[in-house]
Amino acid sequence: MQRKLIAFLICCCFLTIAKAESYPEVVFDNSLVKGSYARSTVNYSGKSWVENVQKSLLVSDTLFFTPGNALSLRYISATDGDWEVLVKYSRQKFHYRVSLDDVLSMKIFVASGHTKAEMLPSIAIQQGDNQSVSIRLADFVEDFNHSNWLSVKIPVKEFAGINIDDVISGIVLRQHQTGKSTHQLFLDQIEFLPSAYPTTALTSPAVLTKATAYGKHIDLQWQVPLTPSIRYVKIYRSEDNKEFKAVAIRPTYMLSCLDYIPVLDKKYYYKIAWVDYNYRESPFSEVREVTPVEIGEDGLLDLIQLSNINYFVENYDINSGMYMPFRMKDKAPVSIRETGGAILSLLVGVEKGFVSKPLFMSRLKRIVGFLEKAQNNKGFFPTYFDGRKGLPIYFDGQPRYDIVATTSLIEALLVTRQYLSGDAAEENKLRGDITKLWERLDWQGIAYQSDPLVLRSAIDMVDEYVNHEPLVGINVGLNAYMLAIASTKSRLPAEAFANALEYRFERPRGMNRNSLRRLGMNAAGNVADSVQAMLQGGYPELKVEGRDSVYKVSAAADTMMYGLELPFGAFSGSLLEMYRPFNTINPDLAKLKKYDLKDILNRYTQMVKRRDNEIGVGTTNGDIWGFYQHRDTVGSFRVNPAISIASIFLEPTKAERSLKAIYNQYGESIFTEYGFRAWMDLRTDDVSDEYLAYNQSNLVVLLENARSGLIWRLYQAIPEIQSAEQRIFKK
Repeated sequence: MQRKLIAFLICCCFLTIAKAESYPEVVFDNSLVKGSYARSTVNYSGKSWVENVQKSLLVSDTLFFTPGNALSLRYISATDGDWEVLVKYSRQKFHYRVSLDDVLSMKIFVASGHTKAEMLPSIAIQQGDNQSVSIRLADFVEDFNHSNWLSVKIPVKEFAGINIDDVISGIVLRQHQTGKSTHQLFLDQIEFLPSAYPTTALTSPAVLTKATAYGKHIDLQWQVPLTPSIRYVKIYRSEDNKEFKAVAIRPTYMLSCLDYIPVLDKKYYYKIAWVDYNYRESPFSEVREVTPVEIGEDGLLDLIQLSNINYFVENYDINSGMYMPFRMKDKAPVSIRETGGAILSLLVGVEKGFVSKPLFMSRLKRIVGFLEKAQNNKGFFPTYFDGRKGLPIYFDGQPRYDIVATTSLIEALLVTRQYLSGDAAEENKLRGDITKLWERLDWQGIAYQSDPLVLRSAIDMVDEYVNHEPLVGINVGLNAYMLAIASTKSRLPAEAFANALEYRFERPRGMNRNSLRRLGMNAAGNVADSVQAMLQGGYPELKVEGRDSVYKVSAAADTMMYGLELPFGAFSGSLLEMYRPFNTINPDLAKLKKYDLKDILNRYTQMVKRRDNEIGVGTTNGDIWGFYQHRDTVGSFRVNPAISIASIFLEPTKAERSLKAIYNQYGESIFTEYGFRAWMDLRTDDVSDEYLAYNQSNLVVLLENARSGLIWRLYQAIPEIQSAEQRIFKK
């Protein structure tokens, strides 16, 4: 079984060059969950009405244009009333902008026989807090009738008030002609398309190359020809090889998918068709037969790891080789920090035989070559670059060099340098180039002059003397201290590691962000968020003495919560931040004079599980826990599957139980070709369509460390790290 799984995943990793999200121009194609569509908002007043569940539109899984569902819009447009529905744009595609040459396209089915064209709603485009002028939908419906799906195509230039420089946040449908009748529409495939697109007829049959069962997921693979008019792959399933039902569509940049089936130990039959921009289908492929059976524990863990690895195989910039978090029209943003996680994930894939070494080496050479020429200060990089131009990108408007991001990348490269032990010229050169990047890091240059044991989290590009938040607490800052202590050319004393645990940063009272910045201190940033969320308590007012001052307060805050003694007080951040240092540092070795870090991690992990179970996440199953965020007043309770599953390196039994519970109960909507989605909200029946690289890499690496200790062994074997750990950790 495991050999078959390996073969599948190797094939899966080579087949596609794709990104994890849907086409960026699509506002709605399918709801990820049944029941209601959480990414819609319904409002009505007076005698008007719109059918809804918790202010969201209902989902139809019996009548749809593209499988597997459509939106149901049932409404009354009363004279003494009004209604409005916002169909939100995907949360991940925040960067999408339209062109005046585009066309807003959608499919509607008029189910109520008495509804006339003029009784249809009006439509507008939402951009942030602004809306365009509403347009009558009836004016753009082709061949109005009550028995077919109707096409609606509206040139974007018809929407007065639209600003092409602003991103799209949704489509607004609102009451138009009034009356007393109840109308029923179904909406599907809401998207922005170019006014002219390829129309070559699809005359050749589609090609379905493989259908393989892995538990309740069926892996389907195909080959798409270079025909520009092919837009989607439509998937059909049958239980008798006679009656086939459309079960899914996939964009053509994906050459595989996982279809979830509810029943094991019975035969299923699959075929596919190509679909063009007008949704005309090609001839069917040949039929593939498969009989799914229960997957074993090792097989399931392999499937989890490799689906997450596949996310990094497919989401990268071809120019730089770096991880690409999303795509933009005018640039290719790449992430320094998450490229580190991508490298470690791909390395795991190579070791397990899921990714070819040539692919890995090709990606590494591009990354290292890009970094050699990339803008830096003291060897440290900005958080993001444009992979095409090699220029920094500042999404938050704060130009700075990111110590944490650089640390994540360099430590991954050092692990890779240790892994590449061959004598081939290619490997020798790559090891040498990585060493050059490593040795040019000036750790003493980013320490505070007033306290050389404390590292800054960033270097300001405008004013190098501006002191950003210090690196403190159990988070990726510990990795930075490890590298700083391991440095052969700019070494920090070994006590800096414990110092980062024992102290925290305290902002002087009465100081706002701007005044802190003028004094050389930047208010709370991303790095320290997890520590500040963890620590509570009141402290005396601190006196500001100079722009290079660092004010330290003891981090010790012994607190009893949920029957556990917590040495650093209450915690409300993500456990993944606490887990991140131990992607590389073996927690069994992480013992200092005052602290046993593995014991501390265990306590906080138990605390979070007990807290989440007590608060409730929308299920009575105590094995499902791990808040991504929760807001008591709003009622948003999002669970990140990666949190509980990643705890496998500490609590293997609890983590495996959580994995099985999440996969078996919610795998249909939460698990895909790219691993687990970012979150699920069991109270609002919502699932993210996003994949967070931080989740995917943590799962791959921590699962592998729990299974084989691969990354821990490689990290400890790095000569510089070995020396640093001997000086930091007690024997």
